[in-house]
Amino acid sequence: MLGHDRIDAETYHRDIVPGLLIGAHGKRAEAGLAGLDPLGLRVGTGAWTYRAQDSRLRVVEGIDPDAGCVVRLSPDAWTDLVTLLRTAAALAIAGEVHTERGTVLDLFRWEPALRALYQGIEIYLPEGPELYDRHGAPVDPAAELTLDRSDRELAEHFEATGVMRVRGVFSAAEIAALNAEVDRLAAEARPDDDRSWWAETESGEAVLCRIVYASERSAPIGALARDPRLVRLAGLLHDDLAASMDRMEGVSVLLKPAGRLKGLANIPWHTDCGLGGHHIMCPSVAIGIQLTGSCAETGYLEAIPGSHGRTCPQPTQEELSNLPYVAVPTEPGDVTVHVADVLHASPPPAGVGGRRTMYVTFRPPALFEQVGPGEAVNDLIRSRTASELEAGLGR
Repeated sequence: MLGHDRIDAETYHRDIVPGLLIGAHGKRAEAGLAGLDPLGLRVGTGAWTYRAQDSRLRVVEGIDPDAGCVVRLSPDAWTDLVTLLRTAAALAIAGEVHTERGTVLDLFRWEPALRALYQGIEIYLPEGPELYDRHGAPVDPAAELTLDRSDRELAEHFEATGVMRVRGVFSAAEIAALNAEVDRLAAEARPDDDRSWWAETESGEAVLCRIVYASERSAPIGALARDPRLVRLAGLLHDDLAASMDRMEGVSVLLKPAGRLKGLANIPWHTDCGLGGHHIMCPSVAIGIQLTGSCAETGYLEAIPGSHGRTCPQPTQEELSNLPYVAVPTEPGDVTVHVADVLHASPPPAGVGGRRTMYVTFRPPALFEQVGPGEAVNDLIRSRTASELEAGLGR
């Protein structure tokens, strides 16, 4: 993947940050400051403290004694953080966040404010569970939708929510054929094949939790890139998106095992650009073909509709009641559709597990210009063991 020229941290803090603080970026950062202790940041030989003061973000040279978190980044790592080429989570998993005080979780809590300052990305802070479209009309994020709806109706709903469920898109025969292909690929998968993700049970046993680049090894799965139903749904808001079959893990299949697992079989609140690449990855659209039904017992998709295009801090269970939260139960043949940067989660099954979802993702032209065949942001994940991932993310 292409990167950015290194940004000199001292020049940036001296010449750029003061203007950002007094402008729109600084104003947007204010929304994410509540409850944050001062952050000390070392880059190369320079050091700065970020703090909330009188409800404004202040940045001063040096490390304040009361900084609750002090982290050290290399100039290249800091450049990637500023440009969103890599996020704090990606840097932590790669072992490039060195904490001198506090933990990496403190840096994660600061990240929405840092994104607002550096990139001007708004922080999503809703005032209740209601959701409205751009005309001010209420929207039901759990609405029952089908392909019989007009493009305009589907697009208006999707624009407001960033996530939706469309019923009965694939027939039972089509789902059976796709499941047969998944059975074959799962039987061939091995932990070191670079074409799968694996989790670990409490006893250390490897468990398959995702198949990637499935389109390389299956003609029926590869044909999904041209399926007119998927192309229609992917193009509701942006008509220049194309399926990424030979990069960004191609078509992937989520397999939801039951039980307590290490690794990323069960993914907490995140965005699909959560490791980086927001500027080239978004607004990708991921379409999840439901190969099985999904419910709390088997595991299902959860989301915060309306959070796309902004940074949404991870909610606690108690905060969900004040958000337009939705769980998305499905039947085989349904599809889910979500924008890459809508906040969503793939929580552990409450019971038997077993959900299967095949994801075909349509991406903007910039991604194909900067990410080559065989490359993916998630390469970082596949190169780490489940225990290494847990440690990198501060769990």
